[in-house]
This record gives sequence, structure tokens and C-alpha cells, in this order.
Amino acid sequence: MAASSNHYSFAQPTYYQFVTDVSSELIKSWNNLETKDLYPTSWLKTLQTEGSCTVEDIVLLVVLSVAWTVVRSLTTKFLFVPIAKNSGLRKKEELKVPESLWKFSFSSVAWLISSYLVLVRYNLFHDPVNATTNWVLHSTVESDIYFVYMFQMTFYIHSVHATIVLDEWRKDSVILILHHVVTMMLISASYLFRYTYLGILVLFLHDFSDIFLEVTKLAVYYKTKGGRWTNVCGVLSTVGFVMFAISWFVFRLYWYPLKAVYGCAYISRQVQTAYPPFYFFLNGLMLTLLFLHMYWFKFILVMTFNILSGKSKKVEDTREYKDPPTPGDSFNHVSRNGANVKLD
Repeated sequence: MAASSNHYSFAQPTYYQFVTDVSSELIKSWNNLETKDLYPTSWLKTLQTEGSCTVEDIVLLVVLSVAWTVVRSLTTKFLFVPIAKNSGLRKKEELKVPESLWKFSFSSVAWLISSYLVLVRYNLFHDPVNATTNWVLHSTVESDIYFVYMFQMTFYIHSVHATIVLDEWRKDSVILILHHVVTMMLISASYLFRYTYLGILVLFLHDFSDIFLEVTKLAVYYKTKGGRWTNVCGVLSTVGFVMFAISWFVFRLYWYPLKAVYGCAYISRQVQTAYPPFYFFLNGLMLTLLFLHMYWFKFILVMTFNILSGKSKKVEDTREYKDPPTPGDSFNHVSRNGANVKLD
């Protein structure tokens, strides 16, 4: 069933309304819980009776997760590595370029697809109440939404493996893995209980800033070519970082809480007679992502201040180690230095 206009009307809240409405609704819902609802046996029963997942779904998840690694390997070997090698970069930057090109490519495609669904197909952004009003347990998921769910979920599964094994290990890699795990749990729960419209809205609000992040990193790497590249990429990296900071705030700290989290925690309880299964689990994951966004944004603000005040004369990814450790033996080292993160 496609999302459609309805007779409910909710104005986008202020931050104050968001805090008061969400907190009051969570407290009220918690007080209405029965004791049996707090036990794992009850959670398992709810998952079995109200969750919807087939064997075909699981098989497809496994196949596509492996496929992402294969696709990345092929595109890196035959496209991104040759681009990097022919760019005249220093060896260190040459090794980093393929990773950024891969992530830039995915983020751009993923955001364009989710943009169509959210802005055009289902009208979830301008009227986010559509993301919660049409919730029906065990309903059939539209083919385009199902495609995006499989597309994104399997990519995040691949990304956990990639962060540990394939990508350069950075000071925030452990936090990044946590972010991937929380996102996968949120995608899974929203699919199982058919909050797929809400899930698509959340994905739309997350992919955009990643595009600017990778553009900024590529500009920083290409500054090492010297000559006019230094000036051009210097300007591009600064502009890219400013756009990254703005998009992070607008999409992840403004629209995400006031549209997606507010819809999940508050609006859903106003427009539905049935009590959403795993209501606290879903909202706990949504709020965890919000806190992670706030955590990273603190460092984005510090870097922005340093650039504008002249304390830093260039944009650089300070998450990177000067002498990068290998991923397999980095967990202890990262745990001591993870607080030095500057970018997501």
C-alpha cells in the first residue's frame, strides 16, 4: 500500500516541542507497559507473531552482501585504482583515493534513489506523517522500497566487513562500526514490523552529507599533486567541508529529529490505534543515531572554528593516523585514541 495524503496534520515541531512531546510520549508509553512486556520471552513472542521475514529475504541478504564485496573488488581493481595511479599523487594519497571514490559512488546513487522515493513517489519529506499513518503489520512491501532496503542493508553488512578488513583504519573506526550496527538493526526492525516508509525517510536523511565528506577528502588528497591543483583543491576542500558541515546539521540534526524521530516516537502514537511492536527498541535506535550525530558534529564545529579563526590553514582528515596501523591489530590502539575524531 503506497503512502498517501491523509486527514492528519502535524506541523514540524520546534526543538522544544520535540523534546517535550517525545519525552512525554515515551514516559506515558513506558508507564502503560505490562510487566510481562519487559521479559525477553515476550520480545521473542512478539518477534515471532508480528515480525515478517522470509527465508528468501535472508538468502538474498547473504548473496547481496557478498556481491557488494565482489563489486567493490572489481571496480576498485579495474576503475578506481587506475584512476588513482594515473593522477600523479603521492603514494600515501594514491592508496586512499579508491576508498573515497567507492564511497562517493555509493552515497550518490543511494541518495538519488531514496530522494525519488521520499520526495516524489511517497511524499514522505514534506508530509512525514505519511511515514507512520500507513503502517500495517504483515503488509506486502512495495517492490521499489524492498529494493532500497536490500540495497542499503546489504551494503551496511558489507561496510562492517570493509571497515575492519578493507578500509584504512582510522581513529573513529570503532565508532563507525557501532554506527553501522545500529543502522542495520534499525533497518531490520523497521522491515520486520513494516515501518518501511519511516526507514526510507531515515536513509534519505543520512546519505546526503556523506557525498560532501568524500568530495572533501578527495580534494585534500589531490592537493598533493602540486601546482595549480594545490590552489584549486584547497578551495574545493574548504567549500566541500563547509557544505559537509551544513548538510550534516540540516539533514542529521534538524530534519532527522524533527521529522523522522518525532514521527516514530510521537506522531505514530497519535495516528495509530494499535501499539507499534518494539516501540521502545525502534525509538532507542533512532535516538542512539541522533546522539552519534551530535557526537561527531561537536568535532565538525571545532574544525570549522579553527579554519575560520585561522588556527588551521587547511582542511585535513584528522581521523587518520600518520602511520596507519593495520585493521586486525588496531582495536586496543583505537580505544585509547578514539576521542580525537574530527569527521564522520
